[in-house]
Amino acid sequence: MLEYVFFHQKPFDLFVSFLKENGLNVETEESDGVYDIRISEDIDKGLSEEIETEYDRLMLMNHELFFAENPASKENYRMATVMITLANGELTSAHIPPDLLGRVLEVIDETELNQIITAVVDAIENPDERTYCQKVRAGEVSFDDDSHG
Repeated sequence: MLEYVFFHQKPFDLFVSFLKENGLNVETEESDGVYDIRISEDIDKGLSEEIETEYDRLMLMNHELFFAENPASKENYRMATVMITLANGELTSAHIPPDLLGRVLEVIDETELNQIITAVVDAIENPDERTYCQKVRAGEVSFDDDSHG
C-alpha cells in the first residue's frame, strides 16, 4: 500500500476526492489530527506521477493551513516536507524550511522542482564521478537529449 499523510482536513478531503475521481479505492483513517490515506501500489506510472504532483500541491496547502492555525513554538515545529520515491519504491521525506521552499516555488513550478529532486536522488543512488561532457563523449547521453536543459 502507498500511504499519504495530511495534518489538515481540507487538503485531506481534496486528495481523497482526487483519488476517487481517478477510480482508486481509498482507505482513510484520522487520529489526533493526523489524516492517513492508503491506496494500492498497483497503479500505472502516468497516474502515479499525477498523484505525486497533486500530493505535493496539497501538501503545500496543508502546511500553509496548519501553520496559519498553529503558530511556531518549541512544541510546534515548522518544516515543509517533500516526499521522495526511491528507485526501490520506498518513500522518504526531505524536510525543508517552508520559507525556503516557498521562495523556490515562486521561481519554478512543482514539475521543475520534481525534476531537480529526481536528478539529485538518481545521482545519489547511482554515483558517477564523470562530468556531463564525459558522458556525452562516451555516447551515454545524446547532445540532443532533452535532459540537458
